[in-house]
Amino acid sequence: MTIGVGVLVVAMWIVTLSLPDPRPASVEAAAAKVESYLDRIEGSLPSGAILERSEDIAAKPCPLDDLGDRASVRRTLHIDGDLDRVAWVASLDEVFPEADGWTMRIRVLDSRENLGVRLVADDLTIINITASEASGEARITLQSTSECSQAG
Repeated sequence: MTIGVGVLVVAMWIVTLSLPDPRPASVEAAAAKVESYLDRIEGSLPSGAILERSEDIAAKPCPLDDLGDRASVRRTLHIDGDLDRVAWVASLDEVFPEADGWTMRIRVLDSRENLGVRLVADDLTIINITASEASGEARITLQSTSECSQAG
């Protein structure tokens, strides 16, 4: 019996070592995964609603030992002030349905039209969205941090 358990443990150890690492191979690959989610959000906006777009990607150290960096991605979309931000946010549940593992939480910021949204993917990627208007300029800010990449 003891030999059988030992053989089983060794076999599981060998299988575990032969499986590929599921983490992104590099911080660039980690950023690309986050950007694909942000692209889906951006693609849900009506055609012509985006007036200007900017994006910042920064590598940040992983808080866990022996892992590579992670990517912090911030995308700012300056949008047409006539866009109904409330209706757009309400439509996000069609793009990111709960049946596909997405969770969405919406909160009102300083007025009904200024909203904060937190989307959580089934892989636990968290995306924070702020849809607001300040000083006559409407914008949507998307922010997410990737998982840690493989150690370099």
